[in-house]
Order: sequence, then structure tokens, then C-alpha cells
Amino acid sequence: MGQQAFSTLTSGAVSLVSEVNSASKAWKTFEGNMKNFGKNEKGISSVKKELQDFAETTVYSSSDMASTYAQLEAVGVGSMKSLSKGTSGLVKGFGGLAAAAEDPKQAMKSLSQQATQMAAKPKVAWEDFKIMLEQSPAGMAAVAKEMGISTEKLISKIQAGEVSTESFFSAIEKAGNSEGFAKMATEAKTVDQAFDGLKESIGNKLLPS
Repeated sequence: MGQQAFSTLTSGAVSLVSEVNSASKAWKTFEGNMKNFGKNEKGISSVKKELQDFAETTVYSSSDMASTYAQLEAVGVGSMKSLSKGTSGLVKGFGGLAAAAEDPKQAMKSLSQQATQMAAKPKVAWEDFKIMLEQSPAGMAAVAKEMGISTEKLISKIQAGEVSTESFFSAIEKAGNSEGFAKMATEAKTVDQAFDGLKESIGNKLLPS
């Protein structure tokens, strides 16, 4: 029993160190990128805390949040006037929509990757949207509803090149941050996800040390 307890503690400590190392790398890269984009220390710290708080209360990791935010900022999402809470609001919106998928973390990565590609174009491309639809059909249905149309209509409009990227992102921000999706993002579906959230909280507190 003693050996089993020691083994459990050891593997837990190794896992936590790995979590802290991963987060440390992600945030150092994030801070470097933000400085390159002309952001000041106060602004960087504020965004970092906001994303860490979001990661601690959801099934996602702060390193995922940092990477997604930096990528979207790099392609000019922060200058979109239709986003009420800027890039951080959009990142959280993706988190909410991804929570409707069977594997939220994987869906979050896919949605973020496609969003980065989308942001570089004035109109939403069908190739990018198709992957988002496959990853989170319920999420995209909510986006269509936010835009006042059906999912089928949204698909046809995108295929016809009639949906602007900015209006699409605005709908994602609003739909993904709605009460229903926000609740899904903050509820662990498995024991592993619950432990991931606990490690995230501890890791963020250990990070400065």
C-alpha cells in the first residue's frame, strides 16, 4: 500500500511538473509575441490573467488559450470593431462552441486553426467552415441562429461567398459566450477532465515560482 501511494504521488508530481513546463513555454511565447505586436506589459498581464482564469474554470488548458489568442492577434482579429470583447471574447466563444463536441480540446484546436486561416480572408471560405461544422455541428447551428438564419442557409451563403469573416466571428463571440455554452465549457464530462482542471489551477499558481 505504501509503495502504491508513493507511486501515485510520484506520477502526480511528474505530471504536474510537465503541466507547469508546458504552460511556462506557452506563456513565454505568448508574452514575446504580444510585445512584438506592440502590446505593453499591463495589457499583456491583463489578458494573461483573463485567459488563465478562463482555463481554470473550463476543460481547456491555459497554453491552448495563449496559443489561440496569439494566433488570432497576429492576423488582426483585435482590430475587428464588431467584437464586443475583442480577441479574448472570441477565444472564449470558441471555447463555448467547442464544448458541444465529444472531444472539446480537439475541437478547440481545430476551430482555432480554421479561425486563424479565416481571419486572413474577408469572406468565410467553405473549406474552413466545413471543418468547423464537422467538429462542432451544434456550435455552428448556434452561430447560424445568432445570425438569424438556419444552418442550411448559412451553409449555402458561405458556399456562395456571401458571409463576411467579421460578421461570422461576431456571431461566434455572442453564441459561444451565451449562458448555455459557457455552462457546457465549465462542466467536466469525465474524471480526467476534472483532474486536468485541478492541475491547471495548481500549475498557474506554481508558475511564478
